[in-house]
Amino acid sequence: MTGSRPAPATGESPAVPLHEALAGSEDLREFLEEFARIMAARLSAGGAEVWCAITLLRDGTVGTVAASTARAEVLDELQYDHDDGPCLTAAREQELVHVPDLAADGRWGDYGAAALAHGVHGAAAAPFDLPEPDRAALNVYAGAPHALDDDALAAVVREVSSASTALRLALRLARHRETEADLRTALSSRTTIDLAVGILMGQQRCSQDEAFELLAAAAGARGAKLREIAAELVRSTGGAQARTHFNDARASSRPRPGPEEDPSGAGGGAWMA
Repeated sequence: MTGSRPAPATGESPAVPLHEALAGSEDLREFLEEFARIMAARLSAGGAEVWCAITLLRDGTVGTVAASTARAEVLDELQYDHDDGPCLTAAREQELVHVPDLAADGRWGDYGAAALAHGVHGAAAAPFDLPEPDRAALNVYAGAPHALDDDALAAVVREVSSASTALRLALRLARHRETEADLRTALSSRTTIDLAVGILMGQQRCSQDEAFELLAAAAGARGAKLREIAAELVRSTGGAQARTHFNDARASSRPRPGPEEDPSGAGGGAWMA
């Protein structure tokens, strides 16, 4: 990547420079996904497995626009589900957040226990430098406590700073190429996930949290993205493609559909099998 950076750890492949990732990408989302994969690979080289994702707050919505793996996307969704967590704090307050040991950190209430149950024991989040009102952050999840040392955090801050320049440029190019729709498509996946959760609540007669856990478990078992599993469920119950009204609600107010919004009225045993 551009600028100085620490030497790769033993066995670590050099990171792809940001300008190469941008030049080789077809659109903004592909560039961000490549960036997330690069950072996850670099930070995992120290031993503990690390997953990365990028959260974007825009036009009153919040969503994951890129992730190194399906698991990283699921971990982001946990924060959105609780409307709290390291990445949302970093994006909203524009500050670096580091959680050495999630079990010993009570800053985010119930989110901490939920993340631990999903195998997250440490985390960090660094905000991108974007013009207001856009906000974004790189989310780093670690499978072991104290996995991110000072050198790793410095690398995260440095690379996010470099990526901010590329991201601002990519956003300007995206406007000219009319590819901003890619971001809206990524954010609209949140609507599909919310609808799928509502369907499961009606089908399984369970709580909102339990329905989300079922959806996340299905995504993990199949190695698929959460939005893909959600879309499959909506289609399987005869639902139309979900539509998102981006300016209807702010990111801090995230109502979920209730059981009465189940378009099928049918049981979901076959889908969950």
